[in-house]
Amino acid sequence: MKTALITVLGVLLLASTGAFATETRTMVMGQNNMIMVDDYNMFMFPGRVNNYPNLALGDFWHNDGLYDLGITWQFNDDKPWVLGTFVAIEPEYGPRSFWGDNLANFPWYNLEYIPKVSPSAVEQAPSDEPRRFQMLYGRQLFGQNFGFSFDLVRYSWEAKQDSTSAIDTLDIDASQSFRQFTFGLGLTEATSGQWDVSVHFMTGGWTNKDMNGNKLNEPSGFYDLGMAARYFWVRSPKITLVPHVQAGIGKRGVKDFGAMPDTLTTDDTKDEYSRTAVDFGFGMNYTPGPDMLAVIDFGFAMESVKVKYSGDGYTVDQRGEEKTTYLVFPYMKLGFEGEVFSWMDVRAGGITSLWTSKNKWESDFEVDETWDDDWVQTYLGLGFHWGRLYLDTYMDPQIVTEGFNFISGTDFTAPMNWSVSMVYEMF
Repeated sequence: MKTALITVLGVLLLASTGAFATETRTMVMGQNNMIMVDDYNMFMFPGRVNNYPNLALGDFWHNDGLYDLGITWQFNDDKPWVLGTFVAIEPEYGPRSFWGDNLANFPWYNLEYIPKVSPSAVEQAPSDEPRRFQMLYGRQLFGQNFGFSFDLVRYSWEAKQDSTSAIDTLDIDASQSFRQFTFGLGLTEATSGQWDVSVHFMTGGWTNKDMNGNKLNEPSGFYDLGMAARYFWVRSPKITLVPHVQAGIGKRGVKDFGAMPDTLTTDDTKDEYSRTAVDFGFGMNYTPGPDMLAVIDFGFAMESVKVKYSGDGYTVDQRGEEKTTYLVFPYMKLGFEGEVFSWMDVRAGGITSLWTSKNKWESDFEVDETWDDDWVQTYLGLGFHWGRLYLDTYMDPQIVTEGFNFISGTDFTAPMNWSVSMVYEMF
């Protein structure tokens, strides 16, 4: 349930959910990327890449094992254009439903299972680290800053073997692969960056075969389409209001031919997910003094996911439609940063929301449930800057509550920082 709520609050543009460089600052300040001006904006609004040329960027997450690196290059002094290239290693990536379910049982392999079937197949065992590549391109178009983004995630493995030895007694023809492509277009007002608009489209698919080469499942629809827009309404030197909107639709589906490898059945099933989501918000940037920034954002969000279950593999009671609607009204996001030393800033932020969830299942039996709840998340971090180098951290609050271990004597078992983002100005 929490995963679904987080999706409503911060990831309505599913096509552009990639965690790339400088996310840490906007996250620590209450996940306020929509109303802040930061280089992380260029991944939601590709037109912003024109504002951040010649940067080396990095994002490093301890708990998730996520590592991203990238550079934005500027070419041609007369008519400049910017190219951003980013690479990443991710611990887990695969076809998921809008509720986070593993659509394709992906990956199904078990590194303890493979050697029992074929000792030599261990050498062909896949890596658990999908590779990711993203490119951003920006230039002036019709007097505005235009941007294009392309995101590619790939993951694949296969094990093939003929039974030609006394050790390896079985023929093996197993494989899995996953690919996801995301395309984005964006425009940003060129003079002062007063407004941004963008659209993103994601599509992809997968293959999934068991040890005998039998197809386990296949996609039955896999795409997302989203848009976002915001406007910076300057009211005074200290106050800027930021109305914004996001909306998205999508479809995810799987046709299943068997529950698990080597237990293939003749009965198939089909799960088809469809999704609609919107988010309207009104934020404010407030600069009470030099080297200080406070942000606040109020809004309303809604997400509706409908699933249709069909196929001979389901019983009569299991077939039907299930619909879940999440209504968030209101949400509030807060953030603050201020200078402590000339080389260090302190940051804090949080999110609070009131939400309602409605679930209805129409089949041979009826389910109709509604429940209300609230959700709160807080953040703490530090920002460091030395010359052209900037580091943003998302830190464990235990450091503050108990003090550094060389003062308190506490034996910290967790990392001091959960994530660190880096920006280096090359020129």
